[in-house]
Amino acid sequence: MKKIVLFVMTMMLAVASWAQSGAVVTPPAGLQTEEWLLTAQRYDPTEYTVDAAQTLYIGVDGQDVYVKGLNLYLPEAWVKGTIVNGQATFAANQYYGSMTDEEYTSYDTYFAGCDVSWFEGVSTLKPTDVTFTVNEAGDRWTTTSALVVNTLTDGIAGFDFLKDIVLAKPHDVAATPKAPTIAYYMPYDNTEGYGGISLNFPPVDVDGNPLLTSKLSYIIFKDVERVCSPIMIPALQEDGETFEDMMEIPYNFTDGYNIEAHGYAAYFYEPSNAFNAIGVKAIYRGGDEVRLSDITWLNLQPYADESTVFDFNALDKDTTPYSTSSSHAGDITEDKVLKQGDVTLTVSPCEGGNTPNRYWLDYNLQALQLRLYGGKLTFEVPANSTIEKMYFFAGDWNDYNEFDSGEFSDDLVWTGSAQKVVLTIDSSKPNTKLNKIAVVVKEDLTGISTVNETPVETMRTFDLQGRKVKNVTKGLVIEQRRMADGTVKNVKVVRK
Repeated sequence: MKKIVLFVMTMMLAVASWAQSGAVVTPPAGLQTEEWLLTAQRYDPTEYTVDAAQTLYIGVDGQDVYVKGLNLYLPEAWVKGTIVNGQATFAANQYYGSMTDEEYTSYDTYFAGCDVSWFEGVSTLKPTDVTFTVNEAGDRWTTTSALVVNTLTDGIAGFDFLKDIVLAKPHDVAATPKAPTIAYYMPYDNTEGYGGISLNFPPVDVDGNPLLTSKLSYIIFKDVERVCSPIMIPALQEDGETFEDMMEIPYNFTDGYNIEAHGYAAYFYEPSNAFNAIGVKAIYRGGDEVRLSDITWLNLQPYADESTVFDFNALDKDTTPYSTSSSHAGDITEDKVLKQGDVTLTVSPCEGGNTPNRYWLDYNLQALQLRLYGGKLTFEVPANSTIEKMYFFAGDWNDYNEFDSGEFSDDLVWTGSAQKVVLTIDSSKPNTKLNKIAVVVKEDLTGISTVNETPVETMRTFDLQGRKVKNVTKGLVIEQRRMADGTVKNVKVVRK
């Protein structure tokens, strides 16, 4: 099975196994269940708490009530309670079963409640029963307890902690689904042969009401130069050998290979280096109506007309010298100055290292890369402009590379405002393998001059909103002129 691009917690990769040492809850034969939704705050060591939502199945047999799905790691496990006078009570230490983590360590797990003070750092708590207050309509349960997937029966030590818990029963009514968000994006990797996306996708409407997951689905979109279209996801069929492209993916569907249920993962096989953005839209077919969410977009790179691009993969292998194991034709032994539009990129040699900076033919891409083992990259724009963003597309990136200004994110995007930006390449492994760099430049149209000087050339023409227009445009425009002394001035003129 492929690597899952993201789960809420590492332990969600656990493999379930039912232990023989404990007695698990078994519902009566023929129990009729209904779909419910649990919403809560989940403890997360990195963010303290995060929103949580998971589907449950609840069945009632007289005063007995059975709930399946409280343990994310053993979703088929049940707990049993009783409903009396608007209170649903579940005893602590009901045995869920045994689970095995990625280190192949087995744990017996138990249902338990605990005081919410655990979230404030109290560590001497004991497992407690959990009582839910049931509303008059019977479709909403609340509790002041916290829930834990526990590994003890006389203390608290577990894998999953929830507070502010609400159980709600969805009704089959028309509703607009809340738009999913993109938790993680894995670009297409030529070596692996696929890319992936993982969603935060609670099955609720825009007002937070629960939805029937059997009526919920989603579509993943790509935006390539403002042309948006669905990404087809291949699903493995039951015979285990054939695939069928899916445009719309049911919320609960999984083939155990390319698609995981609940939007946890979907893998695609289309090269994504041309994607400007990737997005997702939810679809809900409740109450005999079809309603759509907005598309949530994750921006990956600017459009071509909004940036200046240094595309090393696009260099012609027949005319661009590159190095190989037996040739140093592409070695950079002195400053190499590259010019695209108004952006100048200077690649300095690697000094003191055993391997020179160089153009290299990547075997998997069958395209050139700029491979860096040290030295610097210097980006510069004219005095009337600033560099606002830079997107780096890399086969490998050294985390110790360092910019002299601005901020650099984990998704390899530099943000700042500077006329000159210097990137120092760390000389330790891994080396930095650049496929493409997109540079977003802001031109300053303030300080417009009205002096009557003879320009050497009119470089660009803008309207009064700063938008580029054709040089032959008539009316009141702004001409960006290069003067005889080499300076650049913005001059307001009226063309007839």
